[in-house]
Amino acid sequence: MSLVLIRIDDRLIHGQVTVGWGSFLNPDRILLVSDEIAENEWEKELYQSCVPFNIAVSILSTDETIRVLTEKTFENERVIILVESPSVIVELVKRGASLHQVNIGGMHYRENKKKILPYVYVDEQDIQNFYFLEEHNIELICQDLPQAKKENLSELLIK
Repeated sequence: MSLVLIRIDDRLIHGQVTVGWGSFLNPDRILLVSDEIAENEWEKELYQSCVPFNIAVSILSTDETIRVLTEKTFENERVIILVESPSVIVELVKRGASLHQVNIGGMHYRENKKKILPYVYVDEQDIQNFYFLEEHNIELICQDLPQAKKENLSELLIK
């Protein structure tokens, strides 16, 4: 499996992912990782209906995702992994996923979160999760669209 993008975006599958990143990266598959959505048939159908016909969609739990990564289930495919929060990435890493770079594409305003960029708001738990990922040598890049400027999250957190 060629992981062409690992993205944190609290909106999960939407236009920036399917049109913006999809057109730029030409993935074969979007792998949405969510324990909650994986258990809800209605939500799964809703998210699957938002993706162009030429891109396959798999909506898996964290456990299923680790199995797929370990067994190299989609070995010959270009895959985008989508999660809605840094805690999911931390869980994947704790369970043995080998990741090198994570795109932070949309962590929007919520109460008690502070603004880092117009599309990235974080709280203390998010920051701790990002520090954990940095300690595991995972590059954290903020970039909402492929043509947008890349911002190094580590540098932004220092400010």
